[in-house]
Amino acid sequence: MNDSSQSEYSHIIPRFTLRLAIILTTIAAVPWLLATLTAPSGSVYIGAQFSSDDQMVYSAWMYQAMQGQFLFDNRFAIEQQPGLTVHLYFWLLGTVSMLFKGAGAPFALVLVNNLARLVFTFLFVILLGRFVRKLDLPIYVAKTGMILATFGGGLGFMVWEAFGRLTSKQNFVAGMLEQRLPVDIWQPEVFVFSSSLVNGLFMVSLCLILTALTQVWEAQKSWRAVPLGAGAMFLLMNIHSYDVLIIAFTLIAFAVIHLCQKSLDKTWAIRALVIGLGAIPPALWFMNVLQSDQVFQARAATLTYSGTFRQLLCGILPLILLGLVSFQNQDDKSPKRWLAPSGILIVLVGLFLGATGYDPEKSYFLSTDLWGLAFVALVAPLFFAPRDPKWQILAAWGCVGLIIPYFPQLFQRKLAMGLVIPWGFLAAYGFQWLTAQIPMGKTTSEEGIRIRRNVISGVLFVLCCASSVFWFQRELLYIRHNITSTTVQPVFLPSDVNDISRELAKIPGRKVVIARPGIPGRTDENPWAEPYLPDLNPVFSGFAGAYSFAGHWSETPKYDERRYIAEGIFRPLDPAQIDQFLRDSQATHIVQPIPELFPDLPAGDLTQIGRVLYEGRSYRLIEVDRNRLEN
Repeated sequence: MNDSSQSEYSHIIPRFTLRLAIILTTIAAVPWLLATLTAPSGSVYIGAQFSSDDQMVYSAWMYQAMQGQFLFDNRFAIEQQPGLTVHLYFWLLGTVSMLFKGAGAPFALVLVNNLARLVFTFLFVILLGRFVRKLDLPIYVAKTGMILATFGGGLGFMVWEAFGRLTSKQNFVAGMLEQRLPVDIWQPEVFVFSSSLVNGLFMVSLCLILTALTQVWEAQKSWRAVPLGAGAMFLLMNIHSYDVLIIAFTLIAFAVIHLCQKSLDKTWAIRALVIGLGAIPPALWFMNVLQSDQVFQARAATLTYSGTFRQLLCGILPLILLGLVSFQNQDDKSPKRWLAPSGILIVLVGLFLGATGYDPEKSYFLSTDLWGLAFVALVAPLFFAPRDPKWQILAAWGCVGLIIPYFPQLFQRKLAMGLVIPWGFLAAYGFQWLTAQIPMGKTTSEEGIRIRRNVISGVLFVLCCASSVFWFQRELLYIRHNITSTTVQPVFLPSDVNDISRELAKIPGRKVVIARPGIPGRTDENPWAEPYLPDLNPVFSGFAGAYSFAGHWSETPKYDERRYIAEGIFRPLDPAQIDQFLRDSQATHIVQPIPELFPDLPAGDLTQIGRVLYEGRSYRLIEVDRNRLEN
C-alpha cells in the first residue's frame, strides 16, 4: 500500500469503525431501554429476554461479589462446596454493583450487567477496526467485512421460530435440516449481533479473542505485542475458557500452512507461543477447582453438544458460499486456482450429508479419528490457496471454526464462538472478486462502477443480515408479550420478587429457597402467552444469593429429579410426605404462590411448616421450621 492510499486508509477506517460502533451499541441498547421504560409499576425487570435462566447464573456470581466475595460457589446446588471459583469479569461487575446497592440488588445487578454488555459491544467494534488496520486489509474488504462480521447470519430467517430448536414449517430449508433450526435462530454466541443483544459475557469474550489474535499478528514485528496478548489469553482462559481452544487450533492451522510453504518465521512463532502461555495460570487453577469441587465436576460434565453440521452450515451459509470464492489462487490462471475452494466444498458437502440425526446421549457426531480427518481435510486445501498471510489467518480461523464445534468433548457448542467474524471478512474478499467480474456495460467510470457495486452490496447485506433483523424483532416481541425464551420466566417479575429478595438479604447465613417450578402458558393456539406460573427458583439465586434446590437445568445436579421433589412440596400431599420432601431438599425457606390466584394448581396449606415472613399479592415467604423436621 503506497503512502497516499495508506493515508486514505488510516482516515476512512477509524471513522467508519466509530460509526459502526455507535450504530451497533445503540441498537443493542433499545430492548433493554424499552423494557426498563415500559415495566409495569412495581414489577421487577428480569434483565434479559433470551436465556433468562443463564443470566441468573451470572447474576448469582455478581451478587456474591457485591457482598464482598472474590471466590464464588454455585448457588444452584445445595451440596457442600469448597467455593474456589474465580471469575474476574463477574467479580468486577459485582464490585461495581455495590455503587447501586441502595436501589436493591435486582435493580443494581440488571443495570450493571446491561451497561457492561453495551460497553463491550462498543469496544468490540473498536477492536475489530483495530484488527482490520493491523492486518491492513483492502478498504472495501475491511468495510464490507466489518458489516458482515457484525450483522451477518444465515438462512434462519426462512424458518424463523421464537422458541425452541425444532420447526413445523414445511420448506426446503426445514427439510434439509430434518425440521431442526439453523444456529442463527438459537445459538447467539456464533454471531456478533445476537451476542450484543443478549449477553455481555459473549461480548467481552469476543473482545479478548480479537485482542489476542491482533497481538499475535503484531508479534511478528517485536516483543512489545506479547504482554497485552498474554494478558488477553489469561483473562479469556479465566472468563470463557473454551475460546482459548479456538485461538489455539486457529494458530496451529496457520503455523502448519506456513511451515508447509516454508515461510514460517520462527521468531514470530516463539512470540505467539509466549502469548499462548498466558493462559497457563488460570488453566492450572481451573484444573484445581475441577479436582476439588464435585459440584463443579457435575456442571462441567453437562452435555452441551453442538447441533448437527447442517444446522451450523445453514446458520452461516451465505457467508460461507461467498467466502469460498476467496480461496481461489488468483496468481495461478489455470484451473488449478480452484483446487482450494473445491476441496473445502467437497469436505463440507460430505459433512453435510453425514450430519443426520443423532442421539446426543451416546454420540459426539464425529469420533476422534473422523474429527481429526475432517480437521486436516479442511485445513490442507489452504496450501493451494492465496499466499497472503492476512487472508490466511482469516481462512485458518474460518476453516477451523467449522469443525471445532464437533471436537469430541462435552462442551462442543461453546466452541462456535464468533464464527461469523472470519467468514464475514472472507465473504467480503469473495464478493469483491465477484463484483469485479460483473460486466458493467457502458458504465466505465469509477463512480459508476462504485454505484453499481454498492447496489449489489445492499442486496448482499439484506440476504446475509436478515436473521439479525429477526433477532431484534424477537426481543421486542418478548417484551411486548412478557415472556422470555425459557417460556417459564416473564420479562417483568411480580413486585413480590423485590420484597422477598430484600427479606432474604436480611437473613444471615446459608439460605436454601424453593419456589414452585414454573409452568408455561403458551400453547399452539397462543404461542405468546406469558407464563402461567413464573419459575422463581433461579431468580432468588440470582437476585438474593440464595441456594436453589432445583434452579437450573445444567447448574443443578440431578435437576429433573430435584424438580420433581420441589413440585411435590407444594401439592396437597400427606404432611409426613411433605416433611420428607423438605428434609431431602434442605429447604430453609419456601416461596409459595398464593393459592387463590392459581386455582388450577392443586396446593396444600404450607403455612403449617413454619413461620410466614412475608405475605404479598402473589407470593408468600415461609421460613421452614427445621427443628420440627429434625425432631
